[in-house]
Amino acid sequence: MRLAEHRIGSEYVYLADTARAPFGTKKIEEIRDIALDCVKFLFKKGADVVISACNTAQAALMISNAQPWKNFFGILDIDLPAGLKKVGVLATVATVNSGIYYKKLGDAGVEVIQRPCQELVTAIESFAPDTEIERIVSEAVFPFRKEGVDAIILGCTHFPLVKHIFEKFSGGISVLDPAELLAEKLKKIFPESTDNDVRVTFYVTSDAKIFSEKLKRYSLHLLYTVEEFSWGEVKE
Repeated sequence: MRLAEHRIGSEYVYLADTARAPFGTKKIEEIRDIALDCVKFLFKKGADVVISACNTAQAALMISNAQPWKNFFGILDIDLPAGLKKVGVLATVATVNSGIYYKKLGDAGVEVIQRPCQELVTAIESFAPDTEIERIVSEAVFPFRKEGVDAIILGCTHFPLVKHIFEKFSGGISVLDPAELLAEKLKKIFPESTDNDVRVTFYVTSDAKIFSEKLKRYSLHLLYTVEEFSWGEVKE
């Protein structure tokens, strides 16, 4: 919840489509349709601005020319630090196959080296031991170090949860969290909230209890509630 940490707004509606996750191994067309459902849901819940916190979802929207442009931002709408010539992107299979980072960064003159790492998504979701996370990360980072990239982009919003492990094995290469970069960008667009009580309503499509346990595990220091619903209950 980087935006909440930066006090951009005081009330958040967060949708986790747990029933249809993971997205990273699905076909682009299916991911696009899921993403559009989620965007519509959030606007119907009264959101003034919708932000896609999922690289895979936004990639599917962008390459399908289906991304909403009004009051919509995504994790791919970031500004990279100046001076980068070659970057490594670690992401889901679907994000890598979409080629969206090649297009976005290639158009800016940055050389892109991509690697899928679906295994890390599963490991983080299942709270795998640090030793297992370290094995996956070290194997994923090694080719980037060999290629001499200037920075490693964590192209899946699961990965920043273990950013400290990436930094441990990066060999001094800068590790970039797109969520942090997006929050910094949006701070320049939206006014800072003066409300000290940031509130979040989490909507999940399955396993609300498990989702709540994950929030506790990551020590989210915000006022929040968790509500479960099914897509069959949502009326057009």
